Amino acid sequence: MDAIAAYDLTKEYGELTVLEGLNLQVPQGTAFACVGEKGCGKTTLVRLLSGLARPTAGECTVMGLSPIYEPQKLHSVAGTVLDSARLYTGMTLYENLRFFAGLHGLDENDALERSSFLLHKLDIWEARDLLVESLPTGVLRRASLARALMHNPRILLVDEPAGGLDQETASAIQELLSCVAEEEGVTLFLCSSNMGYAQLLCQEFAILHRGMLLARGNLESLRQGAGVGYRAQLRLGETSPAPKGFVKVDGLWEREIESEADMPKIIAQAVGEGLNLYEARLLRPTLKEIYTAWLEGGRRKAVEPYGAESQDQEEGEFWEPGEEFPGEDGAELLQPDGQEDGPGESDFGTETVLEDLPEEDPGEEI
Repeated sequence: MDAIAAYDLTKEYGELTVLEGLNLQVPQGTAFACVGEKGCGKTTLVRLLSGLARPTAGECTVMGLSPIYEPQKLHSVAGTVLDSARLYTGMTLYENLRFFAGLHGLDENDALERSSFLLHKLDIWEARDLLVESLPTGVLRRASLARALMHNPRILLVDEPAGGLDQETASAIQELLSCVAEEEGVTLFLCSSNMGYAQLLCQEFAILHRGMLLARGNLESLRQGAGVGYRAQLRLGETSPAPKGFVKVDGLWEREIESEADMPKIIAQAVGEGLNLYEARLLRPTLKEIYTAWLEGGRRKAVEPYGAESQDQEEGEFWEPGEEFPGEDGAELLQPDGQEDGPGESDFGTETVLEDLPEEDPGEEI
């Protein structure tokens, strides 16, 4: 059974289509990220999956449960973290966690043990007896995550976990999300415009653009689909001639290559020709580069002019990918050094706040 299954999932607000015909399956136990810029439908997707909004068309299930028809069962196995999800301001942080633990049937001892673990893991233990209304934003965001994890959910739906946060808070949230995914087997479904953060946490990705699913897969399959290559980077001595096919970028020589297997040949050729090679690196494309390539139509280089010859190169020959290269058996590889979709401007214009729509009742998040 998939942790998440969506079929032709569509959400419209009047004439504004926020999600259009989304088909998506997420296996259980996966750390999965939907990535895209603001306004692409990420927050709306989380709200649909958590039962806080109703689809205009299509359907979805989470852990085999319908968010619309089985919300109580769903809330017992799922945790949801939205920027709009608030704790009760007139209660202390610890009182909030005990209250939500009680809603899910945890006894006092289990609630104490679980809250203690989460508060320590998020480094907000010292704030446990403070009123929520007095807590700074970073602590509030950590506390919202703690609340969502109090009942040991089987799946966690998270929207923009690092949006607008300081590095310390973002790192604490990242550490806890990695912990529950690896040690507790929680399926993590993350929506984020922060590609670097998503790449650190997840292994599978979906690219959303203007409410539509553009591509999905792991980093390697998305890289191949977008036509983004690896890059070889060499640091040479100042007197070394320019290697053919390389261009100079910030003092280093770079070129795009077909695969990782090309690196030993490039290094062996450089050493064999007596170049003053100080360092060689294989640069793998980031999720951000791959995402940009997909938005530009796929089958496109993410960065130019990698792979193009420099017009002011010094003379010299260098191995080209695809050519036979003698003597490669003895080559040694040098080791390298080693926001949310919410109110505001988007691709659609000014996005409508769900709570402002009279035709829908988003309900109460549990």
